[in-house]
Formats: sequence, C-alpha cells, structure tokens
Amino acid sequence: MSWGKLFKRANSYAQASAEAAFDAHADPKVQVEQAIAGMQEHHRDLEAAAAQVISQEKTAKMRLADLSEQEARYTKSALAAKQQGNIDAARTFATKIASLRDQIRSLTAQIPQLEQAAGDAREAVQESADQLQQKLSERSTILAQIDQARMQQQMADSLKQVSDLTRSSDVPSFDEIKQKVAGQFAQAQASAELSSTSPEVQEMHAHHAELTSEADSILAELESGTFQPAALTTGEPGTSPQHQPPPAS
Repeated sequence: MSWGKLFKRANSYAQASAEAAFDAHADPKVQVEQAIAGMQEHHRDLEAAAAQVISQEKTAKMRLADLSEQEARYTKSALAAKQQGNIDAARTFATKIASLRDQIRSLTAQIPQLEQAAGDAREAVQESADQLQQKLSERSTILAQIDQARMQQQMADSLKQVSDLTRSSDVPSFDEIKQKVAGQFAQAQASAELSSTSPEVQEMHAHHAELTSEADSILAELESGTFQPAALTTGEPGTSPQHQPPPAS
C-alpha cells in the first residue's frame, strides 16, 4: 500500500472515530469535546508519522549530496594521482568512486518514491489540520445549539407538568362546582314539584285551609264577644248549646 493511501485511510478512520463518538449515550457536550480531543490526538499521531516519512526523504537527499561531494573529491584525487603517475593511488580512488556511484544510483532510484511519500504525508497533515480547524470553528456553534436544545426541552417538560397537573388535579374547579350545585338545585326543584301533587300533600293543604278558616271565625267571635270555649259549647248529640248568663259585673 502506498503512503498516500495509508494517510488517506488514517484520515478517514479518524473522521469516522470522531463521528462514532456521538453514538454513545453521554452528555452531548462531553461527546463534542471527546470527538475534538480524538481528532487532535490523531492529528498529532499523523504529524509524527508524516515527520518520519519527510525525514527519510530529507536524509536520503542529504546522503546523496554527501556521496556526490565524495565522488567529486575522489575523482579529483584520482586525476591528480594519474597525472603524477601514481597508478595504484589512482586505482584506489577509482574503486572508491565505483562504490559511491553504486550507492548514488540506489538513492537516486529511491528519492522519487520518498518525495511522493513525503508529499502525501504533507497533504494528509494539511487535510487533517483543515478538518480539525473546521471542527474547532463549529464547536462553539454546536455547544450553543446543545444549550438551546436543552432550554427548549426544559420548557417543554415544564409545560407538560403544568398540563398534567391541570388535567389530573383532584380538586374540582369553580365551574365544575357551579355546574354540580346547579344540577342538584334543579333536581331538588323537580322533586318538590312532583311531591306537591301527591294525595298526602293535598290533604295537608286542605287541613291547613280548615284551620285557617276556623282561626278567622275565632277572631271574629272574639271581636264580637260571642266567643265561648269549646268545652262549654259541647253537649249531647242532638241538643242545642246551653248559654249561661254573663256574670254580674
């Protein structure tokens, strides 16, 4: 797998891990901070890995530069020895040049791959930094939305409690009492109306009328001086009442 695919996969994994944190049952604010902390940790790990890759590229180029300088020095020394007729010394320097060239060819073949890997690492780190910066910028907005959602939920819960208390209260309302009393009063009126037409009530009314008429007669007798107690006016059946002379004054 190439370095580019490796870094891109690492970034995708970090993003998925940050999003998966919101699936846990926890305080949303804690989840936000955990997700941000996870992305920051991943970014640091990515920077460390990228630094190693870039370091390998730089080290290879520095090594190539050193080998090239050594090749130049050995070449100069070999030419000087040859000009001086020192063939053995010239051959020694030529052998060293041959060994250096083998290393130079190997590094020259590796450097393009290291450059590509370093470029992918830099790109992955920059992409991770951009994502992290974006999440940091969104954090304040998300936290504000969480607070707003909590306030709305608390308001909804309060309204629900008020509604439940209104519906489930054991104490009757004023209107309910008013309607109940009106119903009882109407029922009492109906019962009284029906009772007034019974024979017992009619007999009671007739007896009351007789007593009223007799009372009126007694009052008239008292006014005229003809009133006598009932015991004096009661005789044998078929006989007339006996009037006694009034007492002497």
